[in-house]
Amino acid sequence: MTALDPETVTLEDCVYGDDCPLHTDNPPFNAKVLAAVAESRAIMRGEIPAQKYSSLEEARKDLGV
Repeated sequence: MTALDPETVTLEDCVYGDDCPLHTDNPPFNAKVLAAVAESRAIMRGEIPAQKYSSLEEARKDLGV
């Protein structure tokens, strides 16, 4: 198996190959999941800063839980 280029990989690409239980021809991703994937890729590219917390309480407060 060859490495996937993170700049060109799509949601349909499965890093575990065709036998991956997440691999389908038409993955059931909704708009919320697609937005989260786009945001995580922007974080990886350094376009937006990642959230960092120094404690679980700090994270819960920020998330409202």
